[in-house]
Amino acid sequence: MGKFKVNDDQMTLASGMVGDIYEQMAQELMFNLIKRIKQRGSADLQREPWLWQLEKLNDMHMLNEQNVKYILEQTGIAQDLFDKIIKNEGLKVYKNTQEHLAEELGKNPPHNDVRMTLESYAQQAFRDVNNLVNQSLLSNNFAKNPIMKTYQSIIETAVAEVISGVKTADQAINDTVMKWLAKGFPSDFVDKAGRQWNIDSYARMVTQSATFRVYNDMKTRASEELGVETFYYSKHGASRPACAPIQGKVVTKGQSFYSDTLGYRVESLKEHGWGTAGGALGANCKHYLTPFIIGVNSLPNIPDHLKDITPKQAIENGRKQAQQRAYERAIKDDKYKLQAAKLLEDEQRIAEYKNKLAIHRSSLNDLLKENDFLHRDSTRERVYKNGKAQEYAKNFNKKQSA
Repeated sequence: MGKFKVNDDQMTLASGMVGDIYEQMAQELMFNLIKRIKQRGSADLQREPWLWQLEKLNDMHMLNEQNVKYILEQTGIAQDLFDKIIKNEGLKVYKNTQEHLAEELGKNPPHNDVRMTLESYAQQAFRDVNNLVNQSLLSNNFAKNPIMKTYQSIIETAVAEVISGVKTADQAINDTVMKWLAKGFPSDFVDKAGRQWNIDSYARMVTQSATFRVYNDMKTRASEELGVETFYYSKHGASRPACAPIQGKVVTKGQSFYSDTLGYRVESLKEHGWGTAGGALGANCKHYLTPFIIGVNSLPNIPDHLKDITPKQAIENGRKQAQQRAYERAIKDDKYKLQAAKLLEDEQRIAEYKNKLAIHRSSLNDLLKENDFLHRDSTRERVYKNGKAQEYAKNFNKKQSA
């Protein structure tokens, strides 16, 4: 039997950078907002709060013009990168899968053109991002623009607190800025639970989910065209409940059946929530399908650290991995707030977030020591500076054009 091969997924490495661009953009927009508010200090706010408010609100048009220029540049880079990931890398996945299976089956691969399908995927995903993120950020209607709404609210709240004597000018600015920074800039997307997603979280979810969907779709499309309807479901040390029972096994998109060759029932993805956000291959699922010809291919060698992982253990590991991700997000958040505190020249908060950063790093280290299946990835704790995400995107685009 032919040796089964699992293709590396290079697409997700690049698609993650699209989310990074939006995350960095949101942070830079907030930092620019802070710099504008702090311009010329807070003495005027303390002495003449209404005049200070008028001057700051008069700055809104200039601030928005700067933001629009920056947003157009960043979203242009992100969209260009995403288009190339989906169209070019998606086509490679389709052709490589098709050629490999045709050789295994001794058939000639069909001459089908999937480029229109890939273009449709790319357009749909970025249409969602554009409609629910970009359009509001670029709006000249300040009542709809989340950045301008945040800026105006910070100004008005700070003035109200100074006039009422509740806080000094510095306290009012710093407290209000940090409150809004914690909220983030909201997108127009509200999920079924009624939660309004931030612009960067929504953009990351859409682009990464679309990338995994294309990756799996191109593989299954190529295989089904050659009559192969069974797939190997990748195995991870940590898994969501919907995936845990079928990972490391052969599955089908059609009706389940018993395989004498494999010695077990080949389950249908439909039985595991396929097509739903929390089901198999749903939103943020990192599993992938690889075509598997029963009786021709042999199952891959499972790494030693994964061999004895039961579905129950994989689900428990998934819970611990979720803890790791929570610590990683906390570390990024601490770094972000620490940068903001430095811009605000807030010594108390600088000390506070340095302390929180040390605690979260220590907690993450303890979790990793206690669970050897977890591995540290410093990129998930990184706050991108100096256009690193954009630099990656441009280099990726150059390679594609070469």
